[in-house]
Amino acid sequence: MKKILIVQHEEDTPPGTTLEWAQNRGYAVEMWSPATQNPPTQLDHDLVVICGGSMDTHEEKKYPWLVTEKKVLRRLLDQKTKIFGLCLGSQLLAEVLGGSVHQHVGWEIGFIPVTLNNGQTLSVFHWHRYTFELPPGAELLAQGTYCRNQAFRYGSHIIATQFHPEATLEWIQESAQEVRQHQGNVQSADEIMRSLSLQAPMKAWYFEKLDELVKN
Repeated sequence: MKKILIVQHEEDTPPGTTLEWAQNRGYAVEMWSPATQNPPTQLDHDLVVICGGSMDTHEEKKYPWLVTEKKVLRRLLDQKTKIFGLCLGSQLLAEVLGGSVHQHVGWEIGFIPVTLNNGQTLSVFHWHRYTFELPPGAELLAQGTYCRNQAFRYGSHIIATQFHPEATLEWIQESAQEVRQHQGNVQSADEIMRSLSLQAPMKAWYFEKLDELVKN
């Protein structure tokens, strides 16, 4: 059976629809919490998905397990393991691949459109304050008007998104209630709740990209 490793940094940033995709495609799921568990003894997975989290890539003193996770990511990259990075996951990949991560001018929260590299637009769910600069050799897959770098591909084995295409309706609804005095490109809770129908096409795009990644 094919195997997927899901790296989950904290309980309130779950893998979301990634689990549905894995079940539908017949993958055995292994979960790894870098904050509380040692790395898997065997890194022989067909796919790795790295979830988001409230921590930032530079906070290694506050979260020393980030050092271990970055070492594991370098091993996976050396093996050319297929990896999909989500939000914090995209930033970790960008850094390990030689790019950089920095705080943006403000938050980006809610269903905000991005322009895909085929010229189409897609409304996707955002919750981030940091962003990445593209690693050398990476291809920009999606860009925004407020925060430019929104997704990238690296070779045939890495796809990473600054936004949250894996977000479930339930997680989006919970997140909407957490919008407070965030400054930046931020939707209100009411605006987010009125946009819930946009979750379905976003999920379809995510599943398409996962399928594309594992078939390459």
